[in-house]
Amino acid sequence: MERFPYGVRSVWGGFRPLSLKTLSSSSMSTGSAISVLVADDHALIRSALVAVLNATDDIRVVGEAANAADAVELAHKLSPTIVILDVEMPGVDAFHAASHIRQLRPNTAIVFLTASDQDRAIEQAIKVGALGYIVKSDDPSGIPGAMRAVARGEHYFSPRAAERVRGGVGEIRKRKITGTRGAGLSDREVEVLRYVGKGYAKKQIAEMLGISVKTVDKHVTSVMEKLDIHDRVELALYAVREGFISA
Repeated sequence: MERFPYGVRSVWGGFRPLSLKTLSSSSMSTGSAISVLVADDHALIRSALVAVLNATDDIRVVGEAANAADAVELAHKLSPTIVILDVEMPGVDAFHAASHIRQLRPNTAIVFLTASDQDRAIEQAIKVGALGYIVKSDDPSGIPGAMRAVARGEHYFSPRAAERVRGGVGEIRKRKITGTRGAGLSDREVEVLRYVGKGYAKKQIAEMLGISVKTVDKHVTSVMEKLDIHDRVELALYAVREGFISA
């Protein structure tokens, strides 16, 4: 077995697979159970996910991991239909782990679980080929449906995350996701966004960037259209949320 570059060390005493004999390793058919590996560093979250998924007739959690490194090892051993990865786990980066899992098990789908709907995180999820992105504030009752959609090879993005994807839900349904709204900003537009987020007036921004006020106004309008934001306060909040400036 190929070892994960960072090494693999279980932080809670290994994995606890259910009976693998009754599960197809990467089945997408409706006649077989959907096998899921859950990786989250919070035991309470893991337990809640396991309970919700195992309460169904067609989904079974076959393993749990408390960090991304263990998730890679378990995904290789168990070959689940889906791996749910918490984005904010300490240690190995979850997006790096997802890429490694897809190399080892191309038929295993990746679903990210996170408390954040930041464009940058969604963008990374799209780049590594994730089929799902679930925000932790979602109604837990919708998670089994999300797993079924992903098992069919469809994309599932939480409503909050879907709003950040170019084209929104329509593009997700067409499987034509190209990135988030924020990814479409030019370097100059990002510069203007940072200054707007810091509270500078258009005249001040023009002086600092050496451009006309009219050009600044043009950039602000373009940024707002691309982000589907309708006022400067919301634009400033976006800049803080996405890490363009410090709060």
